[in-house]
Amino acid sequence: MNSSAHSPDIFIIGGGPAGLATAILAAQQGMRVAVADHNRPPIDKTCGEGLMPDTLAAMKTLGVTLGYDEAVPFRGIRFRDADSLTCVEAEFGQGLGLGLRRTVLHAKLVERAAGLGVALLWGSRVTLAGDGQVFCEGRPVQSKWVIGADGESSQARKWGALEQTRYERIRFAARQHFRTAPWSDFVEVYWAQNCQIVVSAVASDEVCVAITSRSPGLRFHEALSQVPALDSRLRNLRGVSKVRGARAALRRLRRVCAGRFALVGDASGSVDPLTGEGLGLGFRQAAALVEAINCYERDGLREKPNDLLRYQAAHDRIGRAPRLMSRLMLMMDAHPHLRQKVLRILAAEPSLFSRLLNLNVGELTLSKFGVGHALRLGWRMLTPDWEL
Repeated sequence: MNSSAHSPDIFIIGGGPAGLATAILAAQQGMRVAVADHNRPPIDKTCGEGLMPDTLAAMKTLGVTLGYDEAVPFRGIRFRDADSLTCVEAEFGQGLGLGLRRTVLHAKLVERAAGLGVALLWGSRVTLAGDGQVFCEGRPVQSKWVIGADGESSQARKWGALEQTRYERIRFAARQHFRTAPWSDFVEVYWAQNCQIVVSAVASDEVCVAITSRSPGLRFHEALSQVPALDSRLRNLRGVSKVRGARAALRRLRRVCAGRFALVGDASGSVDPLTGEGLGLGFRQAAALVEAINCYERDGLREKPNDLLRYQAAHDRIGRAPRLMSRLMLMMDAHPHLRQKVLRILAAEPSLFSRLLNLNVGELTLSKFGVGHALRLGWRMLTPDWEL
């Protein structure tokens, strides 16, 4: 490790999108930053590979832009049941989303961080001594702040004594890419018997298929067979990547900061993959964390030592709508009758689905969603099926 990596202002454990976003924003503020990860880029992850409009807006603040020659635009989200008898779609209220490979996104973030002088310590092992001293490749790191951005199974979360959860729901995800021209300019979500299948275009001749299920033993092609229309499209196509699996959690922690430790991205809690908001949340959390650190550095004498309560409050606030949507998605997953009912209601009132989508991506606040809309949705869910 060089001297800037040995004694940075901020030491970040984990070089995924959330960690790199935190590093980029801190470096833009003139801070010395080091990022350590035991992997080497480009780092991949099981995800649907669709970037929502709010995620793209957050990326602009990082100085990272994507062109249509690098990614595929999509207009909104479409829900289908397994038999394609019920279908509802909504366009984004502002702008388009983009689909692209996770490795392409990671390479862009790495390039931006390196350009700002962030010390990138790939293939480096980080450990913690009993006295709280952080070591990277066996050498002590002297930094004021230690940020855990090491994902869903975070070690930094343990080191910061931040593992207590308010709630947690674990599901399982798998992803594979197929060589075919996209057939839709929407991200499609198929609701099958015991899983959801998300299809998004990531190139002019390639789609990403991501499956999420409560069953850890559900095989990829078994899941596809539950959606006959999709299965017939993909059955004879060549997969251009291996099936990649991971745990997928809806998790909310009691705290995301303590002393000089703070968490960001999936390490700080996560939403269900169906919301599509994992990356967007990570980027907004990174901005809130850097702002809180800046405020502390400026006004620290009037606060408790190493107090980042501003970040805790912001973290709770920006995750509120996606957590709510996560719970709705999980209810639909767990209760087939409820799922069919919700899909029929949304198909009959597409404006409700549009408002829910815009709430999820931050284009509509909970207060502006409207009590009337919430009550109408709740009332229709209580209405007997024969009256719908």
